[in-house]
Amino acid sequence: MKQCVFCKIVKGEIPAKIEFEDEKILVIHDINPKAPLHLLIIPKKHIKDLTTDNEGYWNKIGEVIKMLLKVKELKGVRLVHNIGISAEVPHMHFHFLENVAATRGL
Repeated sequence: MKQCVFCKIVKGEIPAKIEFEDEKILVIHDINPKAPLHLLIIPKKHIKDLTTDNEGYWNKIGEVIKMLLKVKELKGVRLVHNIGISAEVPHMHFHFLENVAATRGL
């Protein structure tokens, strides 16, 4: 989609701080973080949301989430996925937010 901000980031038309990338997934730092670590996990292919994922991106995103937990040595995170009109950007993405209380054992 020409006007999709995440499609533009995937194409390199808009700069982003990349945390991880492979052939299907891009993980970037949120420009307005709501936690000490706030990443966005984005399929490179434009998919509206989880309800229209017919290609198994959810499974791939799950693998990336597990990898991030291990690499970052996090004990807890919050995952947020907005669907339909709740999504500010209608391109499937997950917010990966460090849970400070869980990480510190509180």
